[in-house]
Amino acid sequence: MLSVVKLPSLQNRFIVIFSFLLISLVVQSQKKTILIEPVKRKINQDALLPAQTYVNLQIPTATATAIIEVNISHGRKMGSSPEKIAWVRPVSYSGDFAELPIDMKFKSNSNYSFEVTLYNYMNATQKLRLRSLLLGYINSYLDAIVSTGNEKINLLQKNDQIMKDLNEIVSNGLRDYKNFRNKQFQGFSGIVKLKLQQVSAAKLSDASHNLGKEASDSIMTDEKMKNAYTQKLILETKNVVNAELNNYLDDDFVELYDHFIVANQYTEKTQTVLPLFIGYGAVYFGGNVHDLDYDTKPYAGFSIPLGKGDGKYFSRTTFIMGVFINNFKNAADSTITGPLVDRPIFAGLGFRLYDFINFNAGMVATSTTKQNLANIKTEDIKLRPFIGLNFQFNLWLGVNKK
Repeated sequence: MLSVVKLPSLQNRFIVIFSFLLISLVVQSQKKTILIEPVKRKINQDALLPAQTYVNLQIPTATATAIIEVNISHGRKMGSSPEKIAWVRPVSYSGDFAELPIDMKFKSNSNYSFEVTLYNYMNATQKLRLRSLLLGYINSYLDAIVSTGNEKINLLQKNDQIMKDLNEIVSNGLRDYKNFRNKQFQGFSGIVKLKLQQVSAAKLSDASHNLGKEASDSIMTDEKMKNAYTQKLILETKNVVNAELNNYLDDDFVELYDHFIVANQYTEKTQTVLPLFIGYGAVYFGGNVHDLDYDTKPYAGFSIPLGKGDGKYFSRTTFIMGVFINNFKNAADSTITGPLVDRPIFAGLGFRLYDFINFNAGMVATSTTKQNLANIKTEDIKLRPFIGLNFQFNLWLGVNKK
């Protein structure tokens, strides 16, 4: 007697294919590593950069290494909108290498440029030197812009310009330093501006009155009294400015240790690929939270990247199109199919959550009867929202990029 071999159902075949793809994706997801050697100014030991795959940058660290920043530009030299990545030393970190994941894929048969900046921790002496230099610059500037007239204190610059100059002194003085918390200096406050207005509006004829007990307890000429009053106001202004600067410098700062650019690094030439995916999604037919009408089915399709790696979120977004592998059933047990291919078809956007795992959302075109281009009736086609997760992989097309 001949035995009958029962072919697996479409659902079972999908599970087999899905399991095979999942195993392949786990292998594919292993990231390659690119070594940056600051001493030799080399990347990937002068070998071609891996293309069309996500990679990690690996950079040697010393005990004093605090922050590493890498800017990556597509081209022979650094561009104006690089991909920016950074590594901040974790607490109690004792490793010899820092790893920086790159949220982009290098294009095949192309070239890239890398700008690397390393910052080191500062010891107590270095912190004190930085503080002393900045305060010295600030106080010298305030002394230089003041002159005493017969009736008032003359400031050689307008108040707005003085505020601008003070902020530039701090910005220029901290050019080779970085706040460990990436906290930017916001400029001196309105209190400083009020003190400057007080200085410029002060009347020296009131010096004896404003000095109070200090003037009455000493024998000073009118000229000396005016100078004393001027110095009192300038000292008060310095104290306010120094207090705000000291408050900012109390945060941990790191110092520029090394900076270099390695330009025009070529990538390997690979085959052209088509990003495909297979996943599972839910489609909404109607109802509310307490009486929801929906169905879930597996789907497959392809994606088109929207970004080029120069945006934190946009570079992770793709346009997707595809078809659900099975027809749906609604709450009334009616079969919901789709136009043209006798299966629901969809389009939407995908967002990469991790390596090859993507979240999808979009619209599904459904119909209760099969339609083709000859008898298509748009009134029978309904668009319904869906969400899902997919696993993405690359189909090698076997065409080398020239």
